[in-house]
Formats: sequence, structure tokens, C-alpha cells
Amino acid sequence: MRKPVFILFLFVVTVSLFALETGQLNGTQWRVTISGNTELLLNLKMNGGRFALTSRKGSTQDILGGKYLMARMSGKVNPTTIQVIGTYHVDNDTVILTGKYSSLTSKQTFAGKIFDRQLEAVMSNNVMKGRIHDTGEALADYAAIATEALQVTELNLYNPLLLESKAWKAFRKKVADLAGRVKDDYEFEKAFNFQVSGLPFSHYGISIPIPEQPMSPTPLTTTLKAPSKFAIKQVNDQTVVFTVKTFSASADEIMPYIDTLKMLNPGNLIIDLRNNGGGTIASALPLVSYLVNDTLYGGIFLTRKYFSTHDNLPNTSDYQHFPLFSEASFPLIIEGIHKHNGLCLVVYPDADHYKGRVYILANSKTASTCEPIVYGLKYNKRATIVGERTAGAMLNGERFELPGKFNLWMPTADYYTVDGKKLDKIGVEPDFPVQSELALDTTLELLK
Repeated sequence: MRKPVFILFLFVVTVSLFALETGQLNGTQWRVTISGNTELLLNLKMNGGRFALTSRKGSTQDILGGKYLMARMSGKVNPTTIQVIGTYHVDNDTVILTGKYSSLTSKQTFAGKIFDRQLEAVMSNNVMKGRIHDTGEALADYAAIATEALQVTELNLYNPLLLESKAWKAFRKKVADLAGRVKDDYEFEKAFNFQVSGLPFSHYGISIPIPEQPMSPTPLTTTLKAPSKFAIKQVNDQTVVFTVKTFSASADEIMPYIDTLKMLNPGNLIIDLRNNGGGTIASALPLVSYLVNDTLYGGIFLTRKYFSTHDNLPNTSDYQHFPLFSEASFPLIIEGIHKHNGLCLVVYPDADHYKGRVYILANSKTASTCEPIVYGLKYNKRATIVGERTAGAMLNGERFELPGKFNLWMPTADYYTVDGKKLDKIGVEPDFPVQSELALDTTLELLK
């Protein structure tokens, strides 16, 4: 007869502990780290088995400005820049959280736990760790960081005349205003970078580098394998597709693939550069050297030294008077850009270069280092371009360290093609315009 009373007693105690645990956490603010180094301020609400972990109210509107209302009505954004929504339950003295994470740039699954006022979670692509934060103050002096970024830009931007433009002056004012309102790293990074689209140049923005060493594994963490940068697929005896996902690689990384292509030696070689955002010259030059059958002049980089002493662009006939650059080394090209008025790129063919037909797949996300390759091979009639116009983001970018953890990426040299055309903000038109997802099938049809 006493057993039901005992069970009821345990139930009451469990419910009481459950309410006590969640009651202490409800309404708390958390300082969390995501992607290894980016810090966020998030507010936790818990009620009836459901929770919401969100950044400050109004943060999305601050960043998007006049575009917020339309984006909100279309369901593309939330009122807060970060939002984790889901359910929770208590297991002994641990709160188990399950839900979905969404930000201005990604959506991921979320599985976490709170134990002893510490948060630990795993998402689709990130790990989150945090603790209760008792103050609502901003996590850094973002106004000072913004001021430093603007000053570095004005000292190093490739063409000082661009600093007199209305677009730059408006950007400077907007960034200074937002930097005084944001509260965490994510807000500051997005507030700064969202404004750059109106500037007359690309390769500009701030970022927080991900630590080279992975975070210490915990019961909730998972090991994510880095995606391959290159892939070779043989379609048939005569056709091979070489996918280059990024040029953020070394010559040593790409050379084994080029050696494989030499061994296969197909009659048709399709280079897939769709969604390739660029990288460094280190892995790009060996590939171009393999593809060309004659010396290829790849255009010219003009530096701040040039624009500080010249009012007009050089004639293409003057390119020969600039130092020639043919090394597959990013540090060397940076050294040359700081030393000379400009550098003329030149690529010499590999002794065992490819002699078959070349096709390049491109789309609106084919950018930066890819674009001189696409243009140069098209201009010299060495390749047929299939797909969409490229991104139009072709300048030489460099990294500058800012106070704290932030880096500033900015353009320190302008780029013009061998026939004097600017690619930045313009891009390269394909020979056969088709939607990105149809580019490969279209190319295979062309080969028939």
C-alpha cells in the first residue's frame, strides 16, 4: 500500500528538481564560442520542454538595414542573427538540448547539453562551447577595431582615388555607426561585411581565422574530414573531368593530379571551376602551365605605387616594361606588388603540356584566381567556356591583422587582362551560356 505513495514522492521530487534546474537557467545570458574562435552573446529562454537560444533582439535589422523588412517577410531571416530553437529534457543533473541552429548564413542541426552552468553542443559543421555571462556589455571594443580597419584600408588600398568616392564615404559612416551597437564577434563581422557590396572593389572584408589546431574532443564532438580540393573522373576513353574546388592549395597538392592527367592523356579535358572562389597562385600556375601550348601573357597587376604617380592606365603595349612574374609563389607576388608599380603575369608551357581540347565549366561563383585563367584561355582560344558569367571578383587581396582576433582582407593591386580589360565587378562571359547545373551535360553534348 505504501508503494504508490513512494512512487508519487519520487515523481514530485523529480519534477521539483526539473523545475529548479530549468528555472535557474531560464533568462540567462551565455558567452559561447563557435568555429573555434568566434564568440557570441546568446540569451536562453526555457519553458514547457522547449528552449530558444538567441542573439540580441533587433540585431538582424541593424545589420540588414532597409533590406530587413523584405527579407523578414520572405522568411529568409530571423529577427535575431543567431537562433537555436528546440526541445529539452533533464537527465539527472544535465539538461539535454536538441534543435536547429540558424544564422544569417547557415542552418544546422544542434545537439547539446548544459551541466554545471556550462554549455557544450555539436552542430552539423561546428562545435559550440559556452558559459553563463553575467554582463550585457559588448565582448570587445568593436568601434576601435572598425576604426583600425578603416585606417589600414586608407593606407593600403591599391588606388587612393577610390577613397574619395561616395560609396566609400557612405560605407565608412555606416560601419562606424554599427560598430557602436553590435555586441559580439558574429554581429560585428556580419555588420561590416554586409556593407561592402556597395563598394567599387572586391576582395574586402573582415574575418576571424579558425585555429589550426582542432578543439579537444569531448563526448559530444565529432571529427569532420576535410573535403578534397581536387578530383579526377574519367567519363570515357576520350574525356576526363578535372574538378578544382579551390585554388587554396600548394603546388605540391595539385601536382599529383596533373601527373595523373599526363598519364591518362585524354583527347578532351573538362576543367570544372564551378563554385571555385579562388585562392593563391601557387596551385593555379602549374595547372595553366600544363594547359597552354605557348607562352601566355596573363595580364597585369597595378599597385598603389602606380596609382599614386599616374592618372591614366598604361597601354597594353607598355605591359612589356613592367617586371614579368612567372613564379608559383604567393609570397613572391606580394613582395613584387609592394616593390614595383606593377607586375605582368606570364605562364610558360610545361615541357609535357596537354595537347588536346580544353573545356572550362564556370558559374557566378567562379571567382578571383579562376578568372584570369578563364579569360586568358578563352582569349587565346585555348579553351571553350561553358556555363555562366564568372563572379567578377578579381583583385590581389592581402591579409592585415587587426586588434584582437580579426583579420582584414583588402585589395592591394588592381588587375587588367592582357588586352586591357578589367574583370573586377564585371566577370568573364562564357562561350556557351547555360545554367550552372547544365554546364557539364552541355559540354558532353558539344563533344558529340
